[in-house]
Amino acid sequence: MTSPLIPVPRAAGDHLPADETPAFDWGPVETALTRTTDARDGFQRMQELAEPGFAPTVARFLDLHRRHSDRIARLMAEAGRVPDADGSLMGRVNRLVVSARALVDRIDADTLPQIVSGETHVLEAYDAALAGAAPQGVRAELAALRDELADLLATVSPPG
Repeated sequence: MTSPLIPVPRAAGDHLPADETPAFDWGPVETALTRTTDARDGFQRMQELAEPGFAPTVARFLDLHRRHSDRIARLMAEAGRVPDADGSLMGRVNRLVVSARALVDRIDADTLPQIVSGETHVLEAYDAALAGAAPQGVRAELAALRDELADLLATVSPPG
């Protein structure tokens, strides 16, 4: 039996009465949306310039980031938030960097270290969003998206 004067510890995501529900900071989720949208923009440009043998890898990342940015935007909209699905200046920089690289080098498997480095920033954004007190449904969705990206990176990352 618990005393009404002593708060009972609750796990993140537990359903609480409205007056006891901790406020959820959507900022980290918005950051995850921005980073995945920026990555999507970079891969979109990369798809246009990739060597034929590397194009399927680029297409996998592009498809993933398209689906993820759409899903995160829907999660936010379902919660009454207005998602900014346009990305940031970094997305435009990504496109320019890809274009510049294509002028002096090929967009092929040699770009994987840069891709992995860039995707690490997206994973970090997911981790930050998951560290917050997200509602259970949002948390589950974000965790699934993060795991899907991590799995893709594991399949394409060069050994070592």
